[in-house]
Amino acid sequence: MPIRQDYFEIRDLPALKGRSWIPLREVRDYEHQPPSADILEANEFVGIATAAVHSSKCSTVDGFGWSELSLSHHRAGMESWGYHEADVFRTWTEEPLGINLVIVQMIETLSQEIWHLHPDLVLALDLMQEGDRWFRPAEGWIEVVRLKRSDDGRPTLLEIRSEFLGDYLAARDMRLFCSSYSERIVVSQTDPEYRWPDQQFSQKAGRDILEAITMPGEYPHPKGTFWTRGAIWRTEWIEAGKLSIRIRGDKDPQEISFALKADGGRVAGSQLAGAMSWLYFDPALVATLLRYRGSRLYWHSQETGGLGATGFTLHFGLNDLGLITVFAKDIGGLPQWEQRLWSAHNVTPEGGVSRELFAAQMEVKPAASKAPEREIPLVLDNLDAAFEQRYGAKLLRTHEAVNGLLRSSHRFQAVEEGGLLELSKELTRLFVERVDVDAVVSQIALTKGEKKPGSLKAIERLLSGLASVEEARTVMGPLFGIYDLRGASSHLGSGLIEGGKKRAGVDDRQPAPIQGRQLLQSFVDTIRRITDLIAPP
Repeated sequence: MPIRQDYFEIRDLPALKGRSWIPLREVRDYEHQPPSADILEANEFVGIATAAVHSSKCSTVDGFGWSELSLSHHRAGMESWGYHEADVFRTWTEEPLGINLVIVQMIETLSQEIWHLHPDLVLALDLMQEGDRWFRPAEGWIEVVRLKRSDDGRPTLLEIRSEFLGDYLAARDMRLFCSSYSERIVVSQTDPEYRWPDQQFSQKAGRDILEAITMPGEYPHPKGTFWTRGAIWRTEWIEAGKLSIRIRGDKDPQEISFALKADGGRVAGSQLAGAMSWLYFDPALVATLLRYRGSRLYWHSQETGGLGATGFTLHFGLNDLGLITVFAKDIGGLPQWEQRLWSAHNVTPEGGVSRELFAAQMEVKPAASKAPEREIPLVLDNLDAAFEQRYGAKLLRTHEAVNGLLRSSHRFQAVEEGGLLELSKELTRLFVERVDVDAVVSQIALTKGEKKPGSLKAIERLLSGLASVEEARTVMGPLFGIYDLRGASSHLGSGLIEGGKKRAGVDDRQPAPIQGRQLLQSFVDTIRRITDLIAPP
């Protein structure tokens, strides 16, 4: 069964305009699986070349085609008329018309192409390259440009997000001229007998030139076969964006608003610069911000710290209802994209501003309290050092996951459903699963045939030799509660949850972030008490 005739007339090729990603250069061959026994081969080629053209030169370039802008590599050096820059788009002796956003270098001795993204584009959008991808750190490390390769490593497609290209073109008063050539070739055993005069098709449709032909197959195809090719030459313009917010600093007309008052009255982010008040946010905001690469969460005191989706953080506080409070003026200084993240979690004021935040910002009296999140690595190190000093061995095994566990062990984990149980699991991995049980057992007396205890039971036995059995049980109680919660994480609704919370000192009447802080504080206080008992006199 022959392939349909319109497949070779290539009217289905979508335009570049309107795509989320715009190819700056593409050279791709496709080998399709033959759809029937009559088809011996089915191949497709797509080639796209582009150049950013100065608006004043667009009329000159508008009549260009594949012969003026094709997949030829670029050259730099002297010509009879002067020096030819590799990044400049021009006809041979004409004045510059624009620039090549992809500069193609050919290493002749290796027959190898290297595609270079124009450094002006990289610097203007403030991109960072990692492998074959370019990211924008200032915008949550969003991927802006990406290079794709064939299985043998050859570059095949370099594309850019449309909105970032539009921003750049607007700033430079340019348009992107795109010249492409695509073809589809099929070798069949029988004549497809398409309804083209003399087995040929030719048409000009707008900016497209379409051609197709069927002819007898030639070497290397067997005699008696038929070779059909459809081809399209196309030129397109990609317009500049209406605004250049990132590069030229145009004002974003899409205002982001925030609830500044209890009655729900909202204020635009751009008007927060002079607002002497605070904004309130649902604590689920933290999980949203921390999804971004480069995001940060750290602590100044028990209820205040720094938070942001990038390296730039805002001073925040946590009030008695578990809501995050931030000085409104600080929110107004954020870039628009990050304001949107905060705005999505903005709530009307309730519960008052965080007392510790107010004291730090308005009374210039930072709280002397300490957040348990900040204490965790210190108390674990102190316990390990005390154990080694007394018994000559390390208590905690090192593990590459520790830094990640420390970053994720924060009270806002408890905001998600089942989050308190997940936080308990993180603490268990940080301590219980790292305990060298053999190092502890070597310091306690086991009866003959007695099974080696687990981490917590072994430490409890050790402590009972340093204090009373009752005191050891009391000291270890919160850790057993945390371990119960960790065990309940796979069985929501388990009776372990209620008992685990009680032993770990968690009040389930409190808002979720405060429950998370209570769990962490119990963990820190318990490790500290164990250290006091183990430390040499």
